[in-house]
Amino acid sequence: MNFSGCVRIIFGMRVAQTPAIALPATLLAVAPARAAPVQTEHLAIELVAERTALVPGTDALLGVRLQHEPHWHTYWINPGDSGLETRLQWKLPPGFAAGSIEWPAPRRLAAGELTNFGYVDEIVLPVRIAVPADARPGGTARLGVVANWLVCEDTCIPGKATLELELPILADSAPDDRWQALFDHARAARPIASGWRGEARVSGGLVEITLAGAGLPADGELDLFPVQGQVLEAARPEFERDGERLVVHAQKSIYFANAPERLDLVLTAGVGESLRAWRASVPLIVGPEPASH
Repeated sequence: MNFSGCVRIIFGMRVAQTPAIALPATLLAVAPARAAPVQTEHLAIELVAERTALVPGTDALLGVRLQHEPHWHTYWINPGDSGLETRLQWKLPPGFAAGSIEWPAPRRLAAGELTNFGYVDEIVLPVRIAVPADARPGGTARLGVVANWLVCEDTCIPGKATLELELPILADSAPDDRWQALFDHARAARPIASGWRGEARVSGGLVEITLAGAGLPADGELDLFPVQGQVLEAARPEFERDGERLVVHAQKSIYFANAPERLDLVLTAGVGESLRAWRASVPLIVGPEPASH
């Protein structure tokens, strides 16, 4: 874990208390049992679900909701120059299975002379939970996850919490209006497969990435994030159009050592509500460019 730029580490958390609310019995039968959010230093975190019930034989979309205090952030799968990505360890009933985090595209975060990749404000990290076909409607399932994270501004604070959510098992389910907008935003920011072809070529201290194919963004505010760390410098690269190709000029990481066979990338265009994101994977070639290229 690289804690560059972090001045001090603080441990500790507290659990927010919420008043009990009386609900009609008809609602209690189908409403998710929501635990109180865990309130930590500069971050509130809880486990939420996109829909109000689990349906046997389907995937349920759950998410770890992160509410950052202003100016504080957590990290993407590649945190950039410093930091640590949020990690989840699931505790599920027999027959249930959790997928990986469906990471929304990150934003670029300046931290002094460092550049990090991560999230601010309010966001949900979605995870698909496979519900077994033999789950019996009429029962409930208690789903739990142990979350570890690092929240930073000019200091970095590691955190850990056990989050739980109890959901009814029913033949059908409805969207949970409390969280639908958060899940919609995460879905819109999730990189889609591009099918682009190209390559990344390392020459000296530079990496030139070329991408070609249908749907390449023609303009707008472009950015590029490598999924693997210690290949590219975290500073924003430069972009240029070369006919039908998009050419990206980046600096090679000073920690570059073992080159992966392929470089996985997330390309974004636009910001805020207009953000679009794609994923691409290109071969990584180390060495001088052939004269015939």
